[in-house]
Amino acid sequence: DNGTIVVSDDINWANILKKPFNFNPPSSYIFGSFIRFIAKIFLNIYFRIKAEGVYNLPDEPCIITPNHQSSFDGFFLNAVVKNRIMKKTFFYAKEKHFRRLWLKVLAKRNNIIIMDINKDLKQSIQKLAELLKRGRNVVIFPEGTRSLDGKLGQFKKTFAILSQELNIPIVPVTINGSFRTLTSGSRIPRPFSKIHIRILQPVYPTAHTYDSLKDMVYRKINGGLIY
Repeated sequence: DNGTIVVSDDINWANILKKPFNFNPPSSYIFGSFIRFIAKIFLNIYFRIKAEGVYNLPDEPCIITPNHQSSFDGFFLNAVVKNRIMKKTFFYAKEKHFRRLWLKVLAKRNNIIIMDINKDLKQSIQKLAELLKRGRNVVIFPEGTRSLDGKLGQFKKTFAILSQELNIPIVPVTINGSFRTLTSGSRIPRPFSKIHIRILQPVYPTAHTYDSLKDMVYRKINGGLIY
């Protein structure tokens, strides 16, 4: 999970994101729903997951921004959010994690938007904007990579740009405990690890700059983490 994603302030994002963009999003069909169902059952048995604030997810499209401590974070979110919401929720993920053919097929059936940071970042952001304009939700890990020590890393601006230019609320999410699911040198997650997920109240982009919006979401998430 390395590589830097740089979003330039010199680009006129207002013009770019408001233009129509031809994009056929991944479709989960029955297979994706089945995978989510099985994963939800397994995770709730294998781990001790506690969730708060699920009611804070709005009916309108939103950008969900969890902190990122482990490769299980997306699955943990799926385990606590209702299926009707997850069916219209898409994850933003790096291409480096989906290079094998079977993983690419899996992504296309599980609402995952693959981004290649070595190619056109602008186009990947346009895809996310198009999903939001069509009434879908988007999950963006604002750190852009998993934490190496469990502490919150610096945030990238992608989520703030989308929120402000499209007037879309941001829903901060804190995930505590997932960093400890894999101990050093272990390939098998620790069973019955305590995972605490808290979905916070939406943050609206009114009267914010990209930076002030990014910083506000950072403070809210960091304030809910336990170190």
